[in-house]
Amino acid sequence: QSLLRQLTTNYKERFVIKIGEHIKTVPVAQVLYFISMQKVTYLIAADGKRYIVDFALDKVEEMLDPKLFYRINRKMIIHDQAIEDIVSFSNSRLKLFLSHCDNQDSIVARERVSDFKEWLDR
Repeated sequence: QSLLRQLTTNYKERFVIKIGEHIKTVPVAQVLYFISMQKVTYLIAADGKRYIVDFALDKVEEMLDPKLFYRINRKMIIHDQAIEDIVSFSNSRLKLFLSHCDNQDSIVARERVSDFKEWLDR
């Protein structure tokens, strides 16, 4: 059933962002990662700009193509193109260095490391 869902799912192609009175669309191809901070979900675009999206991270995860995006921990979903470097980190975790990210939250949770490596190696 999940294979059928994968074959028939239409993943989101763009996110509509509200900036004051203005509406902007950000194509998914230009998204580096999503991060949740203080119960707000942010989209970080390829140009480094940060936008608020009106969805919880769990909902965003359902909207994205799992071939392109991976949820590395409870706070972040990353696009494979955002990864600049991967370093082994304490407790069998991995620390990712992402484009336009100075955040300390870009650590792959220990229980996700082997799945993350499989995702990278597709």
